[in-house]
Amino acid sequence: MNLAEHPTVRRFHENAHKRSAPPSTLDAAWLRQLCLDCGADDAGLVEISRPALDSQRDDVLRYFPPTKTLLSFVCRMNREPIRSPARSVANLEFHHAGDHVNEVARKVVATLERQGVRALNPAMGFPMEMDRFPGGKIWVVSHKPVAVAAGLGHMGIHRNVIHPKFGNFILLGTVLIDAEATAYDQPLSYNPCLECKLCVAACPVGAISADGPFNFSACYTHNYREFMGGFTDWVEQVATAKTPWTTVRR
Repeated sequence: MNLAEHPTVRRFHENAHKRSAPPSTLDAAWLRQLCLDCGADDAGLVEISRPALDSQRDDVLRYFPPTKTLLSFVCRMNREPIRSPARSVANLEFHHAGDHVNEVARKVVATLERQGVRALNPAMGFPMEMDRFPGGKIWVVSHKPVAVAAGLGHMGIHRNVIHPKFGNFILLGTVLIDAEATAYDQPLSYNPCLECKLCVAACPVGAISADGPFNFSACYTHNYREFMGGFTDWVEQVATAKTPWTTVRR
C-alpha cells in the first residue's frame, strides 16, 4: 500500500485545514500566571538572546534547539525544617519541594503542549548527563543565572539565589519554550544579600569565605558524604587496614 493512501495518513491530511498554527508569541502575563496556577510562588521570563545567558545558551540549545524563551520560577520551602540540624528533617523538605518543582514544570509543559507550543522541563536537580563528564556540564540548564536574569533574586555570597520575599528558602525551576513572549523581566536593581556574614559563621566546614572565595569541594563533601551510607568510611577502613580485607568490620 502507498503510505499516502493509509487511512491514518489520509485522515491527517483531510483534517489539516482544521488545525490552527501554534502561536509564535505568548502573552507574558498569561505565562507567569500559568506558572503560578501550576503551583509556583513566583515566575519571570528571559529571552534566549539575553547577554546574561551567554555562558548558558549553548547548553540550553544543545538539548532544546528551538528555545526562544526561558520561564524561570521559584517554589518556596518550609523554613523550620530547612533550619533543623537533623539531616532527616531538612532532607525530607528538600526532596518534597524538589518533587513539587518538577511537577510544576511538567504541568506548565503539558498546558503549553495542549496549546500547540513545544516546551521542555529540565530536572530541578540531580543532574545526570554523565556522557559530558568530566569535561562539560552534566545538567541541561543552570537555574541560578536564569533566575537572576528573570528578576527572581540575586546570588548571595553563599552562592545561593536570595529571593526578595522568600529569602533562601526556595528551589528553582526552568521551562524552555519554543515561542517568544510579549515582554521579558529584568534583574533586580539591588541585591537582597545583606552581606551580614551569618552564612560564613554558620557554615560547618568553612566553605564560605567572608572576602568572596567559595570552597566547593568542602561544601560538596559535607553535604553528600552521608548520602553514601557510610561507604566512604568503609573504603577508608579497607584502604588503611593492616589485616586482610575480609576481617575489616563492616
